[in-house]
Amino acid sequence: MQFLRILLLTTLLLISMSTPAAQEYKFVGEFGGKGEGEAQFAQTLFMAFGPDGNIYVTDNENFKIHKFSATGEFLFDIGVTDTSKFRFLNPSATAIGSDSSIYVMDWILQHIEGTSSPKIFNYGPCAHKFDAQGQYVSTFPLQDYNKRIDNLEAAAPGLDSDGKYALIIPQGDTKRDFLLTMDTNDNLYVYDDGSIYKLDSNGKPILRFEVSQPGVGQVFQPADMTVDKSGNLYIVDEKAHRVVKYNPDGKFVLTFGEYGDADREFIAPFRISTLTDGTLLVADRAKYLKDFLSTLPKRLDDPTRRLDGLTRTFRYRLRRVQRFTTEGKLTQRIRIPFQRETETDTNLQLKGIDRNGSLYYLNPSLLKFRKYAPKTSLFSTLFQTELKLRLTRDIQDIEIDNQDDLDADLYTKSDFDEQIIQDSADAFLTFTYDLNENYRIGLSNQLTYARMTDTSFYRAQDFEDFRGRFNQDDRSTESSWDNRIQLDFTWIRDHGIYNYREARIYAYLSTINLDFINEALDRSNFRFFDFYAKLSDWGGGIHYDLSQTFRLHFEVTHFFGKNNYTYIDETGDLYATGFQQADTYRAILYINGFF
Repeated sequence: MQFLRILLLTTLLLISMSTPAAQEYKFVGEFGGKGEGEAQFAQTLFMAFGPDGNIYVTDNENFKIHKFSATGEFLFDIGVTDTSKFRFLNPSATAIGSDSSIYVMDWILQHIEGTSSPKIFNYGPCAHKFDAQGQYVSTFPLQDYNKRIDNLEAAAPGLDSDGKYALIIPQGDTKRDFLLTMDTNDNLYVYDDGSIYKLDSNGKPILRFEVSQPGVGQVFQPADMTVDKSGNLYIVDEKAHRVVKYNPDGKFVLTFGEYGDADREFIAPFRISTLTDGTLLVADRAKYLKDFLSTLPKRLDDPTRRLDGLTRTFRYRLRRVQRFTTEGKLTQRIRIPFQRETETDTNLQLKGIDRNGSLYYLNPSLLKFRKYAPKTSLFSTLFQTELKLRLTRDIQDIEIDNQDDLDADLYTKSDFDEQIIQDSADAFLTFTYDLNENYRIGLSNQLTYARMTDTSFYRAQDFEDFRGRFNQDDRSTESSWDNRIQLDFTWIRDHGIYNYREARIYAYLSTINLDFINEALDRSNFRFFDFYAKLSDWGGGIHYDLSQTFRLHFEVTHFFGKNNYTYIDETGDLYATGFQQADTYRAILYINGFF
């Protein structure tokens, strides 16, 4: 018993010492909602973050920019009014300057000089600038739209500000996406149709370079971009599963990442942010499904199909971001565990990463943002414990009246009376820790104490045999301690919700101490029987999911132990004594499943 306690404490200590403090995320609050009013959104949203931690949300369909504090408190919004000097047509990507100036990508209608009856307009991308208070400052077209750029064959009919017939020439695909970011010198970087436009804070062109041309620095499907303190530009390529780095002059520097869900690998990366400490956070679309098999009873509505079918299964999901140096060296994997069995968490969409590394997920059905902030702790949220305690008492009374003895006590006094009292106490304690998305280590300890007393009363009888001269009323007392400690290592082979599979290796040690005593109640009867056993077994095995419904199981066990007994008869003489010893090995292989 003492050995098991020492083993349990030592194993927990080794796990805590060998597992470094892991940075994870915790939910800290939410803001927003569905609608058209204050701090309410429509479906298409873009996020940006100011140097003071304020949050900016551009609402494409409501034609607004909302400003919130770092804690989600609404501050103000920018919208189109009758007196506005600008008009939102299709606002999208947003960036915030060091002085909290606001820049947002949009489209502009620019009248082509010298055209009338009808007037001809160029329809092209631009950036609007607002000051820190949300007042309109100016608009920066990406090109000079005062002159005709494309042929009239691309023109579409429309109306001018006077309600007269006009022609509008769109400059490229009007549904294309833009990316926008800023450096520490308040220079703007705009991605548009394979090119990077670098502008100063007043919209003056500085540089333009291509990122879509074939070569080592080619970007196939840009999803997000950021600039570090040295002015280097980083673009996440969702299609190529990598990050591409350019220097301040637009020259290719390096790439890092490839397809996969291991360290320094990505599955469709789509968010990147430069943090205040100079590192980069990159989020991809890798998702991890984990099942935690509980000892609690299975719920009737448990959606998870498991082989045993008797116990409850908790299901939770992990997502991740990875931290890199500006040279592409991985420094940390950060896990975001979502609440177990909460269906609304399964569809959350990561919309932004602020400069402190906080993540902002959008609930697409409620249009609320949920903020998750990084935390560091020795025991992470993926360190799970479960304790189950059970106390039971079972009392049985048995009375037997022999109808054939023709005594006067028929139906009034029994010939045999027995009372059985059974008490038991169970404690089941489990510790599990997810080392990463794929591997889990677990330690469990099950301790059971049971005590049973069986008291029997017999009617006195006269027999010629000497034993019949003794009152045979007796009491049996049986007590046992059963202690089992087990160490598990689990590998999640497939995280898919429809093909979830595990492989598990386990080892255990179990000890049982049993003491049984039977003694006569009458003082003149010296009958006494004492049986004591000490049994142990240890073993290990493998569970391997061949599919979601079939599992291979291989186990090797070693059982050993001994018992001894002493029997003293009614007269007080030693009648028998002895002992038994066992030593058994067993190996078993089987496959179970269901159809």
